[in-house]
Amino acid sequence: MPSNVNLETLSQYLERFGWKHYQTADEPAEQEGLIRTGWRASEGQTYRMVIDPMVEKNCLSFRVIQVAMAPWDSTPSDRLNGLLTLLNWVNYRIILGKFGYDASDGEVRFSIDVPIDENDFSYAQFEHTLHVIINSMREWDPQVQAVLCGETPVQDVLVSSARESGASEDFMRKLTEALERRGDWYAEGTPLTEI
Repeated sequence: MPSNVNLETLSQYLERFGWKHYQTADEPAEQEGLIRTGWRASEGQTYRMVIDPMVEKNCLSFRVIQVAMAPWDSTPSDRLNGLLTLLNWVNYRIILGKFGYDASDGEVRFSIDVPIDENDFSYAQFEHTLHVIINSMREWDPQVQAVLCGETPVQDVLVSSARESGASEDFMRKLTEALERRGDWYAEGTPLTEI
């Protein structure tokens, strides 16, 4: 593992960033431990983040945990399908980071995993990573929550996002048509035909 990817250096980076309310913790079966931290957005939303140097994988993982909870067995299917469609759309659009869905408990999280083979991880890289995470939550979490709560249909979010990115009218028409057809694919009780 690179010499500066350890809890001491990462703690110093957090303090330099201005975050002093973090906790270091041991991890079972791992020697390097992890850091628990987080922030409260101006909108009042609280985000919890884990910073985990993983020696065995030569990776430094930043995970915003429990962005949302959507257990597959208790979340209405239209909302779960909308959520998963939105997460896939966002993952396709963003360059750095990804949303994930854990089907075992319904956790939605955002993560950035950085390879650290034979490299030092500088404060500039650390700061860049945190800014990407914070801005991704600021941009996408409201849409995740709105789709999951049933306040906004996923089609509206996708069309709005595509329009904001400067998509052509032809693309917008095709996207809208595909989303309208998509509703039929997920209808409750719709029989499937084997092909």
